[in-house]
Amino acid sequence: MERDEVRLFPIEGTTHRALFEYYAVYIAAVLLHQRNHLTLHASAVGVNGQGIAFIGPRGAGKSTTASLFYERGHELLSDDLITCPPSSADAPPHVDPGFPWMKLGAESLGAVLERSGDGLERTSPNSPKRMVPTHERQPDAPLPLQHIYVLGYHDDSHDGREVEVERVETKEACLVLLSNAFVQMFLGEAGADPKHLDRCATLCERVPVSLLVRPRSMDVLPSVYDAVLDDLNTARPSDSPGGRSQ
Repeated sequence: MERDEVRLFPIEGTTHRALFEYYAVYIAAVLLHQRNHLTLHASAVGVNGQGIAFIGPRGAGKSTTASLFYERGHELLSDDLITCPPSSADAPPHVDPGFPWMKLGAESLGAVLERSGDGLERTSPNSPKRMVPTHERQPDAPLPLQHIYVLGYHDDSHDGREVEVERVETKEACLVLLSNAFVQMFLGEAGADPKHLDRCATLCERVPVSLLVRPRSMDVLPSVYDAVLDDLNTARPSDSPGGRSQ
């Protein structure tokens, strides 16, 4: 049954602004999926006019990594949700600009942006995360998607290891995108229609995907930044059109 109404039942103490900022991402994800956009639970930044996405499960550090690039002078393209509109075969996939804010916890605010949460609205009354406006540095047009990084952590027995970046083959990358598709959270199996699967597969064939694994310590964030830039600047034969591993 088609619906044209969204009903929200906020807990006591939730402001209208926080309600919009928290739920706008989820509502937009479903609406854009219905319009044939690929919507992913990810954050993205602009680096030299190209979109770089960070994807992973809750707690993987997507917003923290995006805030690191933002603090270093890059544009925030989107936080928590990236949406790739349909594109023709001869046009590169693009990422649309998202809402102009980031959702960050106290540790990320302090370690990356060197500020407290004072004066910043909470995402919800009991949430430790705050809304950080990013109006001043956000592109006003879509950016071509250059690379996707799947974020993860070394386990406790390997905390001494460095930041590692490893290319992911197309089939595995497609499974990662499917598991981090926003629509799965709301529609479950109903969202995994053939068109949705095709959009994930096509994106993985056209955009390189790498696994980026790091220790949990915030002290390694500068190394994460350097590792991503080094990886972007390292040309690989498999990155050329038609050269992706299958």
